[in-house]
Amino acid sequence: MNPQTVTIGDTQIRFLSTVKGLVSEAEIVESEIESFKPDLVALSIGPEEIKGTREWDGQPYDMSGWDEIYGLSLRKVVGETGVRLPPPSFSKAIEVSDSKNLEVIGIDMDEESFTESYTSNVSTWQLYKRGRLEKKMAKRGIEGDTAQDIVVNMENSIREIAGFAKLEDDRVQAMVKNIKSNFDKSKILVIVELSYVDSLIKLLKES
Repeated sequence: MNPQTVTIGDTQIRFLSTVKGLVSEAEIVESEIESFKPDLVALSIGPEEIKGTREWDGQPYDMSGWDEIYGLSLRKVVGETGVRLPPPSFSKAIEVSDSKNLEVIGIDMDEESFTESYTSNVSTWQLYKRGRLEKKMAKRGIEGDTAQDIVVNMENSIREIAGFAKLEDDRVQAMVKNIKSNFDKSKILVIVELSYVDSLIKLLKES
């Protein structure tokens, strides 16, 4: 998960880049919380997903076609037992944080903001292009020899469609804003999807 630490003002921020779904990351997350001792744990999911993950009853839930393709591609690399939902890096972070009475937040867009950005940036034609891309990926899977390759190649494929690239940029901006709003904390542990971590660090350093 390649920890990276950035200090801005009086706040130390530790970034853990996650491959969403990998079972092996749960142990790393728990160890990092124990050793870093953050004042706040921030996850790259929406605020509503914190509650949903915390209250998950173990039953299967609906996934988008893209998420199914991602999960199947990941399983080809790490095996059937190596992938689980909800993503272990996030569910373990919530579990450990709750046990230690640590504040845990979702820094991605809330549902209302996501919907606003989606409708503003994604046209009908771009939805059609994404549908074609999903069909292509469903046949071939997402290319990559490692879990990290799959994440990067998936993100690059999405960003080839301009409206979805803008949506992803809006998500990163929201995460930056939400991290900065917590600079009153001394130590923040940010567990963020691999495809976002470099942009987040770059933008925070520039702010």
